[in-house]
Amino acid sequence: MERIIRQRTTQQLMVISAAIQWDHSHPSAEDIYMRVRKILPHISLGTVYRNLQRLVQEGTIQMLFLGERVARYDPTLTEHDHFICQQCGRVEDVWVNRDRQVDFAPLVREGFTIAAHSLAIHGVCQFCGPQRAPRRRPRRMTHPVPTKRERMH
Repeated sequence: MERIIRQRTTQQLMVISAAIQWDHSHPSAEDIYMRVRKILPHISLGTVYRNLQRLVQEGTIQMLFLGERVARYDPTLTEHDHFICQQCGRVEDVWVNRDRQVDFAPLVREGFTIAAHSLAIHGVCQFCGPQRAPRRRPRRMTHPVPTKRERMH
């Protein structure tokens, strides 16, 4: 019979989870630590790492290594890939056709075990790229509310 060990939910875990849950910037543990310290000033970086690892193990978030030695954390659990800006380091989620065929047979024959694969697209993001003419806001199609003076006339 398998014994289920339940870990209690701590305030630190809840704050760390909330700090990343809607953040799609793919922050590092240090980024999350700096954010969480504003709410829990006495939290340690080690506590942040332990709680992030717990969230990864529970399947709440995923840990990514995007060509760097630093792990990044992502709340998007659906299968997707990433665009990485070579200038600012910004990481954006990208959904590409997953029907692309990759031949892993040579790796398997060499003894590799493949757990997953992802596509990392490197380039320059829209914020670091050449300056384009600023977009104009579309004009409103509704009429503005008349002022008190206009209503009187």
